[in-house]
Amino acid sequence: RAYVTNPLIRIDIGHASVARFEKAFAAMFVETVPLPDWPPWRHERPRVDAVIELERADAELLLGDDRNRPDAVSITYRVCLYEPDGKEIRCWTTSAHNSHQRAIGECLDLRECVVPQVEVAMREAVALFLVAAERDTAVQAWAEALRARGARQ
Repeated sequence: RAYVTNPLIRIDIGHASVARFEKAFAAMFVETVPLPDWPPWRHERPRVDAVIELERADAELLLGDDRNRPDAVSITYRVCLYEPDGKEIRCWTTSAHNSHQRAIGECLDLRECVVPQVEVAMREAVALFLVAAERDTAVQAWAEALRARGARQ
């Protein structure tokens, strides 16, 4: 599990991040299959064309005030695409930031202001990953080689 924490608030970003990336991965590939946790996929070569992992999710929350300092959240993801034998095709690190200046008396429960900011930052960071992956020449070369192998088989 991954959390964004502050002494006043703790938000689980792990499950939401995984769910967003599962949708992103499903959009990228014809078919996706979850790999078992054990044994680790690097120890037993899976019968797939590639493995894509959300390797890390980091988040930072800086609470502001309701006068002149906005609440700010930053999300950073590291995602890697590998050949089934573990050879790296490409890794990406994407980040997004969102902030909101609370009005006086707004969001007596801080979650009402901060959770939407976290969701916007997660959505933007995943979108940046998708754009980067789509434009990546290493991924394009890998996909072309995969298509060529499929045509020969």
